[in-house]
Amino acid sequence: MKTYKQYHVLLAIFCFWSITLYSQNENFDFYIKFQPDLEFKDLNEVISKTNLRSLKTKHTFTVHRAYTLTDEQIETLSKKSKTGFTLKNTFRVSGTFSEEESNKFLKGLEQFSNIIYVEKVSKTPIKPPHDIAPITSNYEANQGYLEVNPGLNIRHAWNAGFTGNGINIKDVEYGLNVNHEELDHQNASIIAGRTINSGASEAFTEHGTAVGGIVFSDNGSYGITGIAHGANEYVLHPEWTEEFGYNRTLAISEAIANSNAGDIIIYEMQEFGQNSNFVPAEYLQTVWDLTKSATDAGIIIIAAAGNGNENLDSAFYNSYMARGDSGAIIVGAGSSNLSHSPMSFSTYGSRVNVHAWGQNVWSTGKYGGSILVGNDFNQSYYSSFSGTSSATAIIGGFAAVLQSYYYNQTSGSYLNASQMRSIMVQTGIPQGSGKPIGPMPYMSAAMNEVDQILSSDSFQLSSFSVSPNPSKGKVFINFSQSPTFTNKIEIHNILGQSILNTFSKEKTVKIDLSNLQKGIYMVKVSSNKDSTVKKLIIN
Repeated sequence: MKTYKQYHVLLAIFCFWSITLYSQNENFDFYIKFQPDLEFKDLNEVISKTNLRSLKTKHTFTVHRAYTLTDEQIETLSKKSKTGFTLKNTFRVSGTFSEEESNKFLKGLEQFSNIIYVEKVSKTPIKPPHDIAPITSNYEANQGYLEVNPGLNIRHAWNAGFTGNGINIKDVEYGLNVNHEELDHQNASIIAGRTINSGASEAFTEHGTAVGGIVFSDNGSYGITGIAHGANEYVLHPEWTEEFGYNRTLAISEAIANSNAGDIIIYEMQEFGQNSNFVPAEYLQTVWDLTKSATDAGIIIIAAAGNGNENLDSAFYNSYMARGDSGAIIVGAGSSNLSHSPMSFSTYGSRVNVHAWGQNVWSTGKYGGSILVGNDFNQSYYSSFSGTSSATAIIGGFAAVLQSYYYNQTSGSYLNASQMRSIMVQTGIPQGSGKPIGPMPYMSAAMNEVDQILSSDSFQLSSFSVSPNPSKGKVFINFSQSPTFTNKIEIHNILGQSILNTFSKEKTVKIDLSNLQKGIYMVKVSSNKDSTVKKLIIN
C-alpha cells in the first residue's frame, strides 16, 4: 500500500468532520444487513430495535445508512429485480477502534439475530489495479487494441458510424484530469459535490486519466482516440474525497443512483483477497450487493478481476462464489499478441468472464515513462498502461460501443447485463492456454450476433399480429380469425430464455409484460404443426 506524506494526513484529519483516515484507532467501518422484513423509522430505531444497543455499553459508535440511495430508489431497484434482491436495511457502523477492539466488535455483531451478513471494511485506500512490474519492453507506438486480431476490431464499429452514441458511462476510482487536452472538450466530468482527496497521489489519480483516455479521448487530429469517444458523457465517481474520506460504497451507490438501464459503470478497483492478493472489488459483500442491485435493474457493470494472480475457484473463495452471480462482467488481463495468453498477474477462474490487453496499451496520463508534449502535464501520453486496469477500460469502451449499436438498431432499447455478457462471451476470440480468463470480445462478431438476434423473425404463416409494437408492456395478440386449434403462445428474450408460456383459443389474447426490462423479445405462436415468430419491442 502507498505511504502518504505527513501533511496529506494532517489535511485529511480536518476533512470529513475531523475523522482520522489513517490513525491507529480508526481503520475500519462495519457494514451490517438485517432481514428486509424488519422496519426502521430512523437510524435511532436501528439501535433500539436490535442487539446494537447491547454493544453501546462497550463501544462508542454511530450508525449511518450504508448507501446514498433513497428508500424510494432502493424500492425501485428491488421491484426491477427478477430475483427479489434488495438493498434494504443495510447500514454502516463507524467508531473509534483499535485492531483488537475491532475484532471484538465484529464478533459481537456476528452474534446478532435477523441479519444477513456483517462485514468489516478497511478505510485505507487500496492501490488501483495497475503498474505491473517489471514493465514489458515490447511497447507499441499506437493503439493496437483498436485493430483487427490481436486487437478487438473496434474500427469495424467506427467505420459503420458507431462510437458510443447515446450511451452514458461512469467510472469509479480515484481521479481524472478533466483538463487533459483529450478530455477538456469532451463531456468528461467529476460528479458534482465531490472533490478528489488531496491524499491521493498522482499515481492514483492519473490512473483514472489513463482509463478515461482509453474510453473517451477526443477523436481529433492529434494524440489518441477513445474507444467510445461519441458517448453522451463520462463521469468519475471518486472513491476518496475531501468531503467523505475513503468510502468505496458511497462512490458506487452514487454512480448507481445516477444511472439508468443501459448505462455503463466501470469498476476500476480491486480488493484484498487471500494473503492480501488482489481480487475483484465485489469480493466485499457490500460491493456485491450494490452490483447485483444495479445489474438486476439493467445497468451494465464492467469490473476488474484484480492483479493478484488469485484462483477464484479455489476453496478459499467458496463463500464468495456461493453468493452466486452479481451480474457484473469481470475482466481479466491477456497478452497483446495473437496468443491471447493470460498475464501472470491476472486473477482468474470461472467467475472471470472476458479478457482484454493487459500490456502495451497506449493512453493518456502522466507516469514515470510518459511523454509530456511541451513538458505540459495536460498533454501527457503513456504507451504502456497495463494490468487488469487497461483490460477493464478496453472492455468498458467496447461495451459502450456495442450498446450504442444495439440502441440504434432497436430505436432506443438497450442490452441488459446478461445479454451484453452473453454476446461478448459467445462471439469472442478464445483465450490461449493457461488459467481461465475468458475470451477476448471481438466487435465485428458481436455486431453480427446482434444482427442475427434482431433478424430472427420467421414468417411461415402470418395469422396473428402483436400490438402495440413497440409497447410499454401491455400487448394484444390478435388472430385474423377465430383459431381452429388451441394456440401455444411463447415469449422469449434475445438469449432464448423463456419469459412466458401459455395456451389460448381466443381470437384476442391480452398479455401484461410491463414487468420486463426494455429490449427485444420474440413472440412465438404454434398452432397444430405450424408456428410463427414475431419480434416485440418493449420500451
